[in-house]
Amino acid sequence: MEIVEKILNGNEASAAKLISLIEEGKDEGYKAISLLLPYTGGAHRIGITGAPGSGKSTLIDKLATNFSKRGKKIGIIAIDPTSTKTDGALLGDRLRMRDAENIEGIFIRSMAHRGYPGGIAKATIGTIYILEALGKDLLLIESVGIGQTEINISTVCDTLITVFTPDYGDEIQLMKAGMIELGDIIAINKSDMPGASNAQQDIKGHVNTNNNTTWDIPVILTQAQKGDGIEMLIEKAESHFKHLKENNLLEKLRSEKLKKLMLSFLKEEIWAHAMNKWAKKSEFLNIFEMVAKKEIDFYKAVSEASNLIFPDC
Repeated sequence: MEIVEKILNGNEASAAKLISLIEEGKDEGYKAISLLLPYTGGAHRIGITGAPGSGKSTLIDKLATNFSKRGKKIGIIAIDPTSTKTDGALLGDRLRMRDAENIEGIFIRSMAHRGYPGGIAKATIGTIYILEALGKDLLLIESVGIGQTEINISTVCDTLITVFTPDYGDEIQLMKAGMIELGDIIAINKSDMPGASNAQQDIKGHVNTNNNTTWDIPVILTQAQKGDGIEMLIEKAESHFKHLKENNLLEKLRSEKLKKLMLSFLKEEIWAHAMNKWAKKSEFLNIFEMVAKKEIDFYKAVSEASNLIFPDC
C-alpha cells in the first residue's frame, strides 16, 4: 500500500492520515496497520497519568523538549476528553505543549477517548504502531486524566509516570484512587506549593510498603513550568526501561499488557454489538418496563437480559 510505504519513509502527513482512518474505524486503516506490524516495537513507550490540573501536559512538553535535545525522535499521543458537539478531541492539552510543537522531529497527535474506559482511546494502540513504523524511538502517551484508576493507560506503555500535586488529599483518598499503585515513577508536580516535601515522604512510605517488585519506585519533586526535576524524571524513565530490558521483562510485560488491553476492548465491542442488536427489541424493552413497574427486581432483570443475548450460556 502506498500509505504504508510513505510512513516507512518518514512521511508524517501519511501517518496523520492513517491515524484518522483508524479513529474512524476504516478497513483500509486496519489493513495498513497489519502491514506496519513488523516495523513496530522499537520505541520506549512512556505513559503519563494523573488527575486533571496536575500539570501532565506541561510536564510532557518539558519531557519532550529535553528528550529531543538528547537526539530522540519523539511522538506524543494526547488523549483528550471528547467534545459533546463534535465527538472529537477538545485539544486543551495540546495548547499547553507549545514548545514541543515547534521542534522538528516531534509529532503530536490529539485524539478523543470517545467513551472508552481507562483514560485512553480505542485508536491509541494503532497510533503507537504507526508512530513506531514512522521511526519514532520515544513515545509520550497522556491519558485523559479522569482522576480514577486508569488501568488501560498502564497496558499501552512500558514506563508509567503518575503525576500528583502536593494537595492530593489524605492517605485514604490516595489509596481509594488506586493511581499510586499503577506508576513505575511518581512525580509530585507543582512542588513550589506548600507541603510538597511532606507529600513526597508520605507517598514514598506508601510505595515502599506495597512495592513487591525488583524496581524501587522513585518519588520525584517537579515544577514543570520552571523545568525543575525534569532531568531526574528522564533519568529514572531511562533507568526503568533499561531495567526491563536487562532483566528480560520487556517483551513478556508487553505481551501480558496487550492481552489485558485486548480483553478490555473486546468487552466494549461485545457490549456495543449487543446494544445495537437488542436495545430496541420488544423482549428487551419489556424487561425495562417490568423493572420500572417493580414487577421484577434489578438482579433478575439483568439475568433475563443476559439470557436473551447469550441464550446458550
